[in-house]
Amino acid sequence: MGNPHRIELAKKSEAVEIASLYKKTWDEYRSRFPDELLRARQPSAEQMKDWMKQDTYFVAREGPRIVGVMGCSLRHGACLLMHMVVDRRHRKRGIGSALTKKAIDFARENGAVKVWLDTTPRLKEAMALYEKHGFVRCGHLRKHYWGEDVYLYELML
Repeated sequence: MGNPHRIELAKKSEAVEIASLYKKTWDEYRSRFPDELLRARQPSAEQMKDWMKQDTYFVAREGPRIVGVMGCSLRHGACLLMHMVVDRRHRKRGIGSALTKKAIDFARENGAVKVWLDTTPRLKEAMALYEKHGFVRCGHLRKHYWGEDVYLYELML
């Protein structure tokens, strides 16, 4: 039996649903992170459309609903995996792994030599996910985003 979710290229017409998923997901962390960081991770539908003009976004669907999203930004022969979230009720079902694999495939298909990302040490589940896929921690930026430490991870292709 296959996974009940599928990964697809996001469409601009889905910007409202994607922005809603970002808001809902990051609202869960309201007491754990600075408000400025949360606001930066909760785009309006219009901001989401702008993000989608600049970079490629993929969505994870279960049935008709978007339950996960992730962006990929190709620059200088490298692919930045960014803004990944999975709806809380749909975690631990392989969606984060499927999105991560999609980013790696996307990077390879577009000639990137590596995939990289940043995350906060507070998101232990995210770090475990990336490490499971072979990403290696390669940097530590202290108090980088509104006073939050950031770890850099990379996967050489």
